[in-house]
Amino acid sequence: MTESFKSQLGRAVVLVLKPLLRVLIRHEITVSDFNELVRQAYVDVAYEHFGIRGRKLTHARIAVLTGLNRKEVARLGRLRGDAGRLDKPTPNRAQRVINGWLSDDEFLTARGKPRVLPLQGARGSFASLVARYSGDITLGAVLDELLRIGLVSRDSRDHIHLERLGYVPAEDDLEKVRVMAVCAADLLGTAVHNIERGDTDPLFQRQLIYPSVTPEVAEQFRERSASLSAEHLQQLNRLLADLRSASHSDEKKSDADEQPTPPESPAHRRRVGFGIYYFERESDIE
Repeated sequence: MTESFKSQLGRAVVLVLKPLLRVLIRHEITVSDFNELVRQAYVDVAYEHFGIRGRKLTHARIAVLTGLNRKEVARLGRLRGDAGRLDKPTPNRAQRVINGWLSDDEFLTARGKPRVLPLQGARGSFASLVARYSGDITLGAVLDELLRIGLVSRDSRDHIHLERLGYVPAEDDLEKVRVMAVCAADLLGTAVHNIERGDTDPLFQRQLIYPSVTPEVAEQFRERSASLSAEHLQQLNRLLADLRSASHSDEKKSDADEQPTPPESPAHRRRVGFGIYYFERESDIE
């Protein structure tokens, strides 16, 4: 790597880190704390992406890759898989319920909008929605959580209203941090994929930028883009739900017609999605 490229890469890293550091400083994560997290992340990435096929990945090789000494690599290696970390994002039960509300025809109007749901009922109710999408979590627990984070409201007739077209917690700072981590990791993962393999297997990654607009135009665009994006994401949510449902139906038919096969490994399943975001800041980036 040339010094010029290394310098440019360093500036890019600082640009990426600054928004994250605002959150870390606000929540009293010090440079020392951050340094420990970075060291752990370096070791994790070395293990996950820089092995040599057919050969065991040694502490010495990881030390060469990361610049850490072997004793430190061994210490951090023992910490891998810590259950308290956020490196394996999965939708929580509340998020699954919201996704179901936005994609399942039983809970949508004829125009594809989420219906106001009666609390109880065999079909088309909040109770039936929770039973279908929350796993074994009780109706009361899901409702309390969604009310707590401001995603739903409950009126005097015991009807449940969806307040946001998507999983955007209003009151829970820790959950907002989790959502931030998942979104940022997914965006950077797509960008890195396109750097490494974009010539042969590109993933969709686009950005619309106007470097100099008036505050009035920015406000109008913010409101209109939010509305259009919510509608588009709801359409994509329904599309993915329909495709997955059709795939499950095909699997069941195949199981009935053919000899039983071993269950599919989780490694053959993929986590997929699509993100849209709005940004607005002073014109300090070209």
